[in-house]
Amino acid sequence: MSDSAANIKILIATLQTDFVQNFDYYEKLHGLKPKIKLQDSNPIAELKKLSQILKAHSTKIGIVSHPDKFHNNLDAAFKELQLFANAVFFLISLLPLFYQGQFTQYFTSLLDANILGLLNGISGLCDDLSQLLATPFDKLASDASGDSTEDSNSTPARLISIGKIWAACDSMLELATMGNLGLLNQKIQVSAKLVGDTLSEVEEWLLEPRVESDDPFGLDSDSDNDESGSTSETEPQEAPKEMIQFVQDWQSKLKMIRLLLQSFSKSIASNDYKNKEPTASQLDKLNELHKRIVAEIDELVSSTFMAGQDFDAEDEEIQDLKLQLNTAVREMAIIIKALNKDDEKKGKWIQVWYNKYFS
Repeated sequence: MSDSAANIKILIATLQTDFVQNFDYYEKLHGLKPKIKLQDSNPIAELKKLSQILKAHSTKIGIVSHPDKFHNNLDAAFKELQLFANAVFFLISLLPLFYQGQFTQYFTSLLDANILGLLNGISGLCDDLSQLLATPFDKLASDASGDSTEDSNSTPARLISIGKIWAACDSMLELATMGNLGLLNQKIQVSAKLVGDTLSEVEEWLLEPRVESDDPFGLDSDSDNDESGSTSETEPQEAPKEMIQFVQDWQSKLKMIRLLLQSFSKSIASNDYKNKEPTASQLDKLNELHKRIVAEIDELVSSTFMAGQDFDAEDEEIQDLKLQLNTAVREMAIIIKALNKDDEKKGKWIQVWYNKYFS
């Protein structure tokens, strides 16, 4: 065995034992102790660079590990694998800097998933390279020329593992580019759309406000009615006036909630909040609240319509749902007010919104 081949085997063993096997779930990643201090840089900038470096080296490894060229490219393969392994080491060493409270839980959870995805791809790559090293040159050349019995339409194993590494690198680069605020903006945009969808359903219902009967499935109808084809008991009926008024009131509130989400999203997108330096805990709370708001809206609207002719705005369940929703909205507005305490224009806007919503 040549020196390069032996060195490749050592690198493969190092990648498997030091990284793949050592970090097989995210709790182990969070157990890492910080060992590096960045000068004239920051974790996000380094994550971007390492994502690009890892993808570039994995691409070159995929090229030099083509079966009919691999044994003639052992020196190049070793060089690229060594550079790749060095980048993996630096990436793993960088991770503790993301777990010191400056980055949100929703950011680090995605980062963890990307790292584990990368290690999964590396595990496959190690297996592929080990198989190449163990396969005689003439057998590799024969397989590459088409003499192998493997389905010619199947994707070579090495390309599958390289593809997993690419996917993880692309996701890490996107994550680093978006950061805490960009990710939150993406999530809030989804919630704003969901609130808009619910609002559209409410507005459509108000055009012809009708509700199902007390027995929408006809369970209480007797056989005589079934035989005569009577459907009067199961046809939708005009909604109670109290219910219509309640839905109209919440139509206005849904518009205001959507406006709050859209306005906050617009502010994040314009980079206004970068200078305001929101804490990770504030952003995590906002991420929790906008999801809660969407869930509470769905619950309130569905419970209202399900009540049908028996709807009572003072019903305990309806009152509890209103309270839960308004509590989440109030908490979100208070955080946004705190973030804009030194911005007179935006501070005034959120105060006016708050007063109108809770009037």
